[in-house]
Amino acid sequence: MSEDEIERVQQFESEDERRAAALWFAREVVENRGHPSDESFNEAREAGYTDEQIIEMVATVVLATFTNYMNDTMQTEVDLPVREPIQSR
Repeated sequence: MSEDEIERVQQFESEDERRAAALWFAREVVENRGHPSDESFNEAREAGYTDEQIIEMVATVVLATFTNYMNDTMQTEVDLPVREPIQSR
């Protein structure tokens, strides 16, 4: 992915329609605490994602959330380059 696309993806956006559907679904999972809208779920399916792939999207969100909670709780020292968060548009 190009740097521009990476920045868009960090905003849950993409010029690629299929990727955009997955990102919208993932954002819905995050923002609605595991209760994505029917529209985002249907759009992911219509974009060609299988139920198995949708389950993997949810699992990825769950793993990232779990990892963040554990690192915050255990006050893990971050050993990766720190990037400033990108503000939502």
